[in-house]
Amino acid sequence: MTARAGSPGVPPISNARPTVTDGYTYNGIDAAILENEFLSVLVLPGKGGDILEFRDKRADVNVLWQTHHNWQPPGSRYVPSQSAGTWIDHYPGGWQLNLPLAGFTEDFGGVPYGVHGESALIPWDHRIVRDDEEAVAIELSVELVRYPFYVERVLTLPAGESRLNIEESITNRGGVELEYVWQQHITLGPPLLGPSARLDVPAESGVVDDYGPDHRNARLEAGTSFDWPNAPGISGDPVDLSEIPGPESETHDVAYATDLEAGWYAMTNPEIDLGFGIEFPVDPFECVWYWQPFSGDVRYPYFKRNYNVGLEPTTAWPAGDVPAAQRENDTIETLGPGETVEASFNAVTYTGLEAVRSIEEGSVEGTPV
Repeated sequence: MTARAGSPGVPPISNARPTVTDGYTYNGIDAAILENEFLSVLVLPGKGGDILEFRDKRADVNVLWQTHHNWQPPGSRYVPSQSAGTWIDHYPGGWQLNLPLAGFTEDFGGVPYGVHGESALIPWDHRIVRDDEEAVAIELSVELVRYPFYVERVLTLPAGESRLNIEESITNRGGVELEYVWQQHITLGPPLLGPSARLDVPAESGVVDDYGPDHRNARLEAGTSFDWPNAPGISGDPVDLSEIPGPESETHDVAYATDLEAGWYAMTNPEIDLGFGIEFPVDPFECVWYWQPFSGDVRYPYFKRNYNVGLEPTTAWPAGDVPAAQRENDTIETLGPGETVEASFNAVTYTGLEAVRSIEEGSVEGTPV
């Protein structure tokens, strides 16, 4: 069965003409909404271009997870800190673009960063670039503070589809070749997430993160490689990562889906007749980070308050020891002086499926309920 984003046969609900609303604030941050009859997408240009809501109107469900802690908006002239806590202090959940790195570092080519770089911590310029019967679009742009990267994103919501297209580009305005890690930091939560949900990722292999001694509540054997989706469990039994445990499991793990056969993943929950998927280029997004805090992350600022997943298309892995570990496994990317790299994404919601076997150009194919 093919489930086009927007599901043929489903009548429009409202707003047959797509709209874009600008000029208001969310928690003191410049915000905009792109909306059509199937989707409502809340974007925060004033904070990294974060996507805070990706709401399917048919189910009235925001598929993105939102944090429980008292996150604070960065200041209008915020400069990133070397502290790992800074990014998290200002983390609302949802979907971030992380540049020039993702993960943890103390020194990234002589630049002081803590975690996940700076692109999600600074305000972006934005303007409406399309507003007609066929589609609405907003362009966001920023020049990073500590790295000579200029970044552009164009978010387009077409009429008649539950699909958001994102076109991104990064330009190195410096005079030297520079390393980078590029990440779509997407977190999903209930009610999409739950024991009746299924995760599909077309990966051949996976790697469990090499946990440090302070990691607690793991169910996976640290530092192991496996054939996706069956990861080695610390109990000795394999753990099927396509299955979602409930919040009572109180586990916390990180794994990486590698050797991707195609660039997409999908989370499907037949119980609420809704799924979310994203399509991305495997060059350069060669892996998906899978953060699994099933109510078991005891660290600041979560303290077991987060039942969610992070499913994050990324150009390199692992999350720690950036960039040394990524150099060692040859996943680090570089961008020469004046060079530009581009990527296109389609984020979709869909109905009528219990499993997905492909997402291509916004079309979701899978097993019908």
